[in-house]
Amino acid sequence: MSGLSQCSKPSTLSGADIKKPPLCGSGLVAESQINLPASNRQRLLQLPQIRPHLIPVGTQKRPITSGWQQRERHYSDLLLTHAPAIGLRLGYPILAVDFDPKPDNIGQAERTFQKLTGYGSAQLPISWTVTSGRPRRRQVLLTAFEHKAPWIRPWSHEGLEIRWRGQQSVIDGHHPETGSYQWLPGRAPWECGLAVAPMWLLNSLKQAIPEPLEYQPKPSPICLDHWSPADWCRYYLQFWPASGLDAQSEWWPTVVVMRRSGLSFEEAFAWTAASDKHKGGKEFRRQWDKASRCSAPFTIEWLGARTRNARIQQGVRRG
Repeated sequence: MSGLSQCSKPSTLSGADIKKPPLCGSGLVAESQINLPASNRQRLLQLPQIRPHLIPVGTQKRPITSGWQQRERHYSDLLLTHAPAIGLRLGYPILAVDFDPKPDNIGQAERTFQKLTGYGSAQLPISWTVTSGRPRRRQVLLTAFEHKAPWIRPWSHEGLEIRWRGQQSVIDGHHPETGSYQWLPGRAPWECGLAVAPMWLLNSLKQAIPEPLEYQPKPSPICLDHWSPADWCRYYLQFWPASGLDAQSEWWPTVVVMRRSGLSFEEAFAWTAASDKHKGGKEFRRQWDKASRCSAPFTIEWLGARTRNARIQQGVRRG
């Protein structure tokens, strides 16, 4: 509040001569950077079914505060009103189906969706749908009941991304390339309801999304001598959850070890999805490719030593 109170006040002129003051002090961005009607922002803040899930986002589509993944974390109207953009915290009960094809292959995401589900995206129920304005880019938001589909996790493949717990999607405000996000006609939260995700979609995801690491079959202890680096890596990761790791000293070295050990991108993606360093499929794909070029001496022995210390701290001992 103190920062906003220092902003210059508009003059007492009337009509077109009156200019709104820019945000300054503790403000986040000048109004000229936000190209979206304020009425849409206010409508979102007034909808009880969406208000608890809103988070403030900066100009590069990333949350501007830490701890935003926590469901009990709520933000003031003041902060959400003046943030460059607003994101929607995903996970129970909101699922996002993100159609994000490459510019030179705009039909890519639709083909992936059809291959995944056997249906075209037009068969999805009418629900909240937001776009950046780029060709064929849009996110369809749906309700997903975790007790009906406990296998749901973030997933990404060839222009299509399923966004869920630990992730957010920008739905209002500044977009770094097109200027602003927009709701498709008749698909804004104040124009239609949030539809339930059809079971044909959820069942398709069950087949596509790899099993969680903790449920993957492990070699028998009597065959330890035959474990591959990938086997050991999967074993250690049981005691080394991605959430809460330091980005540089723990999370990134672990990504390098997973890559060097021979884990698949899908396995690594499933592990890192719970981390606040996780930025979605495209960003993690860049990190995954970068890990293949890393020359730092991170090894499976390094991961084993780290997880051993973690197990000791948790009071876990080998039988």
